[in-house]
Amino acid sequence: MRYEGAVYRPPSEARSLIIQATVGCSHNGCIFCNMYKGKQFHVRPIAEVMKDFAAARAAYPYIDRIFIADGDALIYQTEGLLAILDYIGSAFQNAGV
Repeated sequence: MRYEGAVYRPPSEARSLIIQATVGCSHNGCIFCNMYKGKQFHVRPIAEVMKDFAAARAAYPYIDRIFIADGDALIYQTEGLLAILDYIGSAFQNAGV
């Protein structure tokens, strides 16, 4: 799995899987937030995202929750996001998604 920059995980989510579908935040101008200041926003190719999910499925027998990150993952194209969600639904049936 590939991560770009810091990925923030609350301690309560220690057993959660976080995969970056996007990197950074498309707005990245909020005065109160500096989480993504060191990252240039971009959308990761669907093939890379799916490889990360497949690697996670092979590496981890149990995952509590899955997060599609980064700061603006919902900007992903609908078809790509649906493909990711379909894969999660079939490959991670034991996850508390």
